[in-house]
Amino acid sequence: MTRAALESRALVPAALLGAIAVVASCDPVVDDARSALGPDVIHPGPLHRPGQPCLLCHDGDFGDPPRFTIAGTVFQTTGSLVAATHATVNVVDATGASIALSTNAAGNFYTTADQFAPTYPFHVSVTSGGRTVLMETVVGGNGTIEENGGCASCHFDPAGPDSPGHVALTLDDGGVPP
Repeated sequence: MTRAALESRALVPAALLGAIAVVASCDPVVDDARSALGPDVIHPGPLHRPGQPCLLCHDGDFGDPPRFTIAGTVFQTTGSLVAATHATVNVVDATGASIALSTNAAGNFYTTADQFAPTYPFHVSVTSGGRTVLMETVVGGNGTIEENGGCASCHFDPAGPDSPGHVALTLDDGGVPP
C-alpha cells in the first residue's frame, strides 16, 4: 500500500471520531427546551424573543449565536409585557467589577464574555426614570449556563412559588417590586 493510501486511511477514523463527538455533544434536553420556545417571530437580532431564556441559545456551543454572560429582558410592570426601554441594568460582581447595560426597544440587554465575564456571585439593580430597583438576592452561578446570568431561568411567568415573575420596574399599582 502506498504512503498516500495509508495516510488517507488513517484519516477515516479521525473523521469518524470527530463526527461522533459532534453528535454526542447534542443535548436532547436543551434541544427540547429550544424547540419549546416556538418559532422566532422577529428574525434573530437584539430585539428578538423578549422575556425568553437568552442563554438557552446564546450558550456559545457553536459560536453563533455568540455566548452571552448576562442577558435578560426588563418590562415596565409586573402585569404587562411592555418593554422598559432605555433602562440601565447595573451588575457588580464579587470582585467589585461592574458593567451598566442599557435595555433596547424590546427591553432586552446582554453582554458577551469579551465585554464582561463576571465572578460569581453578583448583584443586580435596574435604574430608569430616577428609580432604582435592587434585586434582593444575588446571582450565584451554580454551574449551568442557563442559570449563570440568564434572568429568565428564575424570572419567568407566571409568578408563583418557582418564580418571582418577569423582571419589572414597577408593580401594577406603581410600587417597587420586592
